[in-house]
Amino acid sequence: MSKIRKILDVTGELFNQLDFTESTVFFHGHRELPESIEIEVWGLSISETQKNEDYYISGISAISFEGVTSGLLDVYVYHPEENDFIKIKNGVNLKLTKNWGEALEYEEYQYHLGGVLDWPSGYCQLGINATGTVRLSFETNDFVIISDYVKNPEKYTYKGNRGKVY
Repeated sequence: MSKIRKILDVTGELFNQLDFTESTVFFHGHRELPESIEIEVWGLSISETQKNEDYYISGISAISFEGVTSGLLDVYVYHPEENDFIKIKNGVNLKLTKNWGEALEYEEYQYHLGGVLDWPSGYCQLGINATGTVRLSFETNDFVIISDYVKNPEKYTYKGNRGKVY
């Protein structure tokens, strides 16, 4: 079967069609954020498509941001041997934060991604502020109707970090 790569413009409000709840985000911190950046994601969901169906992408999608001005990453780190977060004093979850620059006040849009960060493994919230075009690209044969994903999530979910001890 031939692979067809689909590219969608998801700039501004169109980005709200993307749901990262079930996703694994592959983003590695940079000393400084470049003006153009690409983030890979496994398990992105897309809603409000032309066929009024919601889809899960059971594979790697790439989101490219142009005109990046700043960003913020928060990661709540998972314990490598337990099914929980690493705790620090008073039972508070260990959180790592990285900030790149300050948000500007002109013609930029704040893009929010949340999901499981590949490394360090943990729940993350990633915010990217950008003034330019944002594109999503993926292979169409990775498209799964959401109802099929819900019936059998183990078949479609990213399995790269399971069972690994860091």
